Amino acid sequence: MTEKKVEVVQVKIKTIDESEFKFEQILLNPDFHNVDIKIGGSHRSLVYVQDHENYCVGLIQSTKMDSTPPKRNILTNETLALGLKREEGLLYGNVFLFDKEKQVLLYEVTRDGLFIGQLGDLFYSLIRDYPLVKIDIKFIPLMNANAMEKLLSMGDRKAVHIQFAHPDEMLKKIKSEQSAIKEIIKPGKDIGAELIDVIYKVTTTKGKYLHNGKINNMLEYINNKFDLLRDNVKKFEVKGYEEDVEKITEVDFIRDKMIEKIKYSDSKNMSDLKPTARKQEIILAYERLRRDIYRYL
Repeated sequence: MTEKKVEVVQVKIKTIDESEFKFEQILLNPDFHNVDIKIGGSHRSLVYVQDHENYCVGLIQSTKMDSTPPKRNILTNETLALGLKREEGLLYGNVFLFDKEKQVLLYEVTRDGLFIGQLGDLFYSLIRDYPLVKIDIKFIPLMNANAMEKLLSMGDRKAVHIQFAHPDEMLKKIKSEQSAIKEIIKPGKDIGAELIDVIYKVTTTKGKYLHNGKINNMLEYINNKFDLLRDNVKKFEVKGYEEDVEKITEVDFIRDKMIEKIKYSDSKNMSDLKPTARKQEIILAYERLRRDIYRYL
C-alpha cells in the first residue's frame, strides 16, 4: 500500500483583457488531453480526465526519459538492462481533483512526477499556440482549518518570524520586481548568508502592535509567488492576541497548509498508473476536506 501527500491550492487566473476565464476550461478541453509537453527531462501530459457536476478529476502523467539503472537477480547476481527502447521511458503519475465552484485544486505529491511548482509550466505550454485569451495562473496554498480558526480570531499582530533560504537564489528569481521582501534578503545575500532568520517583535504588552498592512503585503506577495519561491520560504509565522482573550496565538503560513493523504495499492511490475484507484482515493480526500474548503472560501 502506497501513501501519498495531497496538497490543496486555490487557482487564481487573471486575463489581460480582464475577461472571465476558469481553470476547468483548460482541464476539460479535449484538445489538451494526451499532449506531450517536455518539462525537466520528462514528457508530461494530461490524461484520464473526467467531468462531474461539482468537480473534475484526472491525472498528469510523466514519462521519464533519463538513463535508467540496470536490474539485478539477487539469486544469480546477474545484472541486465531494463530493455527500454529509445522512444520508451518510465511512467509516473499525479492524480488531481478540481472543485469548479471554489476553484480549488487537490494535487498528489510524488517524487518522480510533476511537482506542483511546475504545473504552471505545463498549462502555459498547453495553451501557448491555442487561440485563448492570454492568462496568468497562480496556485495559492490554502491553510488548514485549525490555522484558519486562529487567523480569524487573531486581533493585532505582536510578532513576525521569517526564514528565507538561499537569499542569492531568491534575488535572482525576483530581481526585476519591487518588494519589501527584497529589503530583507539583500543584506543577507551581500554578506554571503545561506539562511536569513528575522524576527520583528513588539515587546510592550499593551497598546503597541505591528503594522498589519505591511505584514499583509508581504504575505500576499509570497502567496502570489509561492510556486517560484516554495524552496526558499521556510517560515512565515505571525503571532498575535486572540480577540477578547488575553492569549497569544500563532500561525505559520508555510507549516500550517491544508494537507491530506491518499492510499492505494501498487505492485512491483505495474502495467498502468492505477487511475481508477487513485481517482477514487482523491475523491474521498476531497469529501473529507470539502466542509473546510467551503467554510473558509
